[in-house]
Amino acid sequence: MANEFTFQFSLILANGTLDSFQFSSGTKNMDQNTAVPVRVDGSQIIGFAAHEALTLTDLTTNGIAVFWNRDPTNFVQIGVDVAATFYPLVTVKAGEAWPFRLASGITPYAQADTGNVVLQRMINDD
Repeated sequence: MANEFTFQFSLILANGTLDSFQFSSGTKNMDQNTAVPVRVDGSQIIGFAAHEALTLTDLTTNGIAVFWNRDPTNFVQIGVDVAATFYPLVTVKAGEAWPFRLASGITPYAQADTGNVVLQRMINDD
């Protein structure tokens, strides 16, 4: 099969101190390269005291992911663990949702700001 994912993204910046900016990706189609696709979805409670691995049950190769921070107040950071040290790469502020493609071969970790957050996620096999 081909074009299993369809993606559209637009960003508009309107700030009086900056030049206005508009970007639109148009419609992009992307393939899912696995013969037997698996998806991990649902919510995971992410704590703030320490970083924790995101559940990737049965995924063989990381692919397109969407992370939605369901908390009305606290942000959550997503990153990697190297020798027990958390390196945040992405911040998802309260109420925000963002899609991106995860690198293969890594386990994503998350850590909340100052209170636990509910992180809704959908991670697909590539």
